[in-house]
Amino acid sequence: MKPLILACALALAPVCALAQGAPVSAPIGVFDQTMTGQPLAAPPAPLEVKVSKTTIPPGGQLPPHKHPWPRYAYILAGEIEVTNLETGLVRRFKAGEFAIESRDQWHKGQAVGDAAAVLLVIDQAPPGVTNVVMKAP
Repeated sequence: MKPLILACALALAPVCALAQGAPVSAPIGVFDQTMTGQPLAAPPAPLEVKVSKTTIPPGGQLPPHKHPWPRYAYILAGEIEVTNLETGLVRRFKAGEFAIESRDQWHKGQAVGDAAAVLLVIDQAPPGVTNVVMKAP
């Protein structure tokens, strides 16, 4: 075996694997509760998993709403501030962070900063059921 290949195989295996195009997985987090401390629970079967991309322009807002079923959001770009209207809790999430939204609690969101907040959203709900309930004015 050539010396460079041997060094790569022994001492620098993770770096060399990346250089050779091997997949690399980086953990983002492990979660067992929503952002307000609720334990995680899946809806009863059968269920659908819906994936969407939400873009909130700079300064834009999501009106007060709640989710009867689990909703997860990965922030792709920008920053969002989520205000729980029932508990008063305010949380900020920025690009690269993951949020597990509260269930059946009224909340609202707003893009903060000069950039749009872009979210990859995953909903788990019974088939044909919406996972967003808007608060009446």
